[in-house]
Order: sequence, then C-alpha cells, then structure tokens
Amino acid sequence: MDLTELATALAEIEQAAQSFVEVPQSAATDDHLLQTLRRGSEKLNEPYGFDPGTEALRSRVWKDCVTIISNLELKPAHSASQQSDLVKTQVQKLSTLVGGLIDLVRQLAEKA
Repeated sequence: MDLTELATALAEIEQAAQSFVEVPQSAATDDHLLQTLRRGSEKLNEPYGFDPGTEALRSRVWKDCVTIISNLELKPAHSASQQSDLVKTQVQKLSTLVGGLIDLVRQLAEKA
C-alpha cells in the first residue's frame, strides 16, 4: 500500500479535525469532517504490514474515525450545526493520535 497516500489522508483528517474543533459550529464544518473521515478511514483500513506498535495506533485511529462518523451521521437534522461535547472531545483525541501516526508513517515512507 502507498504510504504517501496514507500520510496525505492523515494530514487531511488532522486539518479537518482542527477546523471542527476551532471553527464556530456549522453544518458545513460537520459535513467537511464527515466526508474527510469517510475518505481517510478507507485508507486507514487497508493492510500496510506495520510493526505491532504502529499497527495498533493505525487500528485505533481507524476505529476512532468510524466512531466519529457514526456519531456525526446519527445527529438529528434539527441540530446539525450543534457540536456535541462528546464528538468534540472525540475529535480532539483523534487529532492527537493522527499527529503521532503521521510522524510514524512519514518515517516509514522515507525508509522505503
């Protein structure tokens, strides 16, 4: 699998997560994060043959993306522009995990 594509997807997730947390609440921000997580989770769910530590982090990031996608999709339409504290906290944690995974993936890509 292409590590450069994975690194790019992770960078997009990190940027969308930061925007979600920092930008005033809006349906557009929610939708952007949702679409970015959908694309990124597809890349994260591919087999990369990472070492056990990196694989555990990749799996955790993928699971967190899937959880946040579910939470965003389950939001009632009347509150689409309201970010729940739960989702915001999940996205903040995801952003931290993604930052660590990006560094590992970039290091692996440079060695390849």
